[in-house]
Amino acid sequence: MRATYLLICLFLLSSALCAEDIQLKDGSKITGRITAVDGDTFRVKTAYGEIQVPRSQIVTIHFAENDTKKEQGSEDASAVQPIDESLDGVHYSNRTAHFQVDVPAGWTISPELRKSSEIVAALISADQAHFFLVTPEKYSGSLSTYRVLAETQYQARFQDYQKLSESEVKLDGRNGLRLVWKGKPQGQNAILKFVVYIIPYDNQMVRLSLFTLEPLFDESEPIFAKIAASYHSTSDKPIAKLSRPASSLVSK
Repeated sequence: MRATYLLICLFLLSSALCAEDIQLKDGSKITGRITAVDGDTFRVKTAYGEIQVPRSQIVTIHFAENDTKKEQGSEDASAVQPIDESLDGVHYSNRTAHFQVDVPAGWTISPELRKSSEIVAALISADQAHFFLVTPEKYSGSLSTYRVLAETQYQARFQDYQKLSESEVKLDGRNGLRLVWKGKPQGQNAILKFVVYIIPYDNQMVRLSLFTLEPLFDESEPIFAKIAASYHSTSDKPIAKLSRPASSLVSK
């Protein structure tokens, strides 16, 4: 059930929160919002009140798309748009956001984890315990100011937020930032540990977010670093003519 638990944690990161459909082993279905995980029990808020659901009775959890619309004429930021993407072995290409990156063998594209239109790529490890998200955002300010805004967002969404390190890094030929931090998703007990790379482009910032449970982070960090190092923009050249990065990624 570790994978299911982490999927719930990931869902709590998304700005597009909505009700879940929980399918039980007895064939029944519960519709509501998961508010907490206490050991082997999920607390679910339904239209009839809060109930407790044992993990052992859950078959699947489906996170429905948020269909709420904004005022007429405005874009619905919560709507998840189709992404033109592919994964050929370890080589991932995103033709919508114009970038390529290498991931370890066995990783897969996980579009169901893109719970917000802000996230243009979501990939998950074979053991479903390690995650990689790509989030480009229009922003014309300085890198240092954007870093403050990102940290403010993390502090609002995570309990016991703690920044562990900040350093300069060069990715895709650009001078960016590398942040390492940890925290608990609101209402959860498990600590997630993140490494986030922020890459500045013209009028845009790109965040590469890689994370897992805190006890797994140290052994995962070299893999996360290789994934980030292989990231490169393809906005100025056809993908078919790009050479593949030579990074060697081991299975995770």
